[in-house]
Amino acid sequence: MLLTPKQVERYRKLEKKQLEVWQVVVRQLRVWSASSAGADDGQDAVPCRPYCILVNNLYPLGQVVSKKICDPPEVYPSPQTVLDLTLQAMLDPPTNTPQHRPDKIVFPDKNFVGQLRKSYSSLGIECSYLSESDGIDAYIQELSQHLIRKDLASVAEVSERAGLISGAGVTTEALAVFYSACEQYAKLEPWDRLAERQAIQVDAVGDEELRLDARHHVGRGTVFSSVISTRTGGGPNGEGGDHIRGMALFYTRADLERRVLPPGEQLALMENPELRRCAKCDKRAAPGKELKRCTRCKCTFYCDAQCQRGHWKDHKVSCTPPGSTTSGPGEHKIVWGAKEMSILYGPQTSVPFDDLDVIRKHSLPIAKVKGEFLYPSAVVFRKGDPSVPDVSELAWLTRALNAQIELVGKQPLFMQDTMGELLGLDDSEPRKLELQCKTLGHDDHLVIRNSTVLTMHDVERLRKVIKKQQVGAQKDEGETQEANETKDESDDDGADLQDGEKGCNVM
Repeated sequence: MLLTPKQVERYRKLEKKQLEVWQVVVRQLRVWSASSAGADDGQDAVPCRPYCILVNNLYPLGQVVSKKICDPPEVYPSPQTVLDLTLQAMLDPPTNTPQHRPDKIVFPDKNFVGQLRKSYSSLGIECSYLSESDGIDAYIQELSQHLIRKDLASVAEVSERAGLISGAGVTTEALAVFYSACEQYAKLEPWDRLAERQAIQVDAVGDEELRLDARHHVGRGTVFSSVISTRTGGGPNGEGGDHIRGMALFYTRADLERRVLPPGEQLALMENPELRRCAKCDKRAAPGKELKRCTRCKCTFYCDAQCQRGHWKDHKVSCTPPGSTTSGPGEHKIVWGAKEMSILYGPQTSVPFDDLDVIRKHSLPIAKVKGEFLYPSAVVFRKGDPSVPDVSELAWLTRALNAQIELVGKQPLFMQDTMGELLGLDDSEPRKLELQCKTLGHDDHLVIRNSTVLTMHDVERLRKVIKKQQVGAQKDEGETQEANETKDESDDDGADLQDGEKGCNVM
């Protein structure tokens, strides 16, 4: 029990209002303020969302009768702190109301019920669990805005944007799977291992579509995924500046190329027909001939109409005309595709409050990399206009995450080993990775291919490097073969030796 005998004696003397019910709620405010961390060391204080304790008179008043912002603000209050606030509320009731005890005090946090039941029972007050009452959200919002008006707190630009849970069909179960994949991806730090142009093609080839709910399902199809790794500001090597990290997903290769191709460079795949392969059978065109191009997306190639018809069921998901929507001033204009998606990682201040509330309520995993928590934030761009992904789009993002995790975590040499095929130096069937995995709880089958975006300069340079490596490998192979032949002759020379005479060590 957390009460002293004197306190029990004092508060039991207060009149007990029969049927009066209080609910005590602990919530984080929808603002950012300075926490206690960092400030003592002379550094900038770490931002936090302050915890606030509300004592809500459910019956008969239906209003908050006491509140307290925790100190330190970033620390969840202890049972003792909560108990002290309710005792203070008994001594300091609303205007024209005498001091009194309530009949019952309820909590939406079961931990407080277990910790405080004996203390309240000693005062003749019943203590139990009750889910959070309506109206708390509105009060938290009103209190948060009051602090902002008083310049006691602030909000970030993204803070009040809609969270992922608002996406059509999105459930907390789907978010749990998505956040788990985001955590695994971030811990691999792919932005330090791959360049943005080292993209992959992800083919969903399962026999059955994923039925996520009655209205949303995800079938076969192809997307392209690349890491996001851009440094802004700072020194010549990016030190001291911001590091934008994440993953991008594109529905056409043309959109991928437009986003990652360096300005002024020529795309090798469009300039050199020898590098193209049929999207259906993976074959190159016969000598002296070229593959046919999809007339709609302009970036997919086929041997003939038969291959195109055979691939249409998969290709139609991503077959969209080249983007024409632009945004941004002057030379920094961005040309948007019909649909693109991305996941960006950043501090908690870069994420909407709605997402932070869901993460905390359901204990969703967040990656900690080099001492820094990386919170994921997903967005869909439809012709450049941002929106929240629905559950089908969340499934495609999860597929891309699973593919990247397989590539970076388990097959780190795949991109390097398959580069010769992209450069036209290997006419064999392109190598691929096959992945059996779960996507939002459903069995899925993915095929991963190297889809690195190459310029003509890249092709010329890399061909020289790979040919040089091949010559060196052939030379090493010849030397190894010669050494083996010499060893065989040596073994033959010792064939007539008696047992025990072979393999003697010369010191």
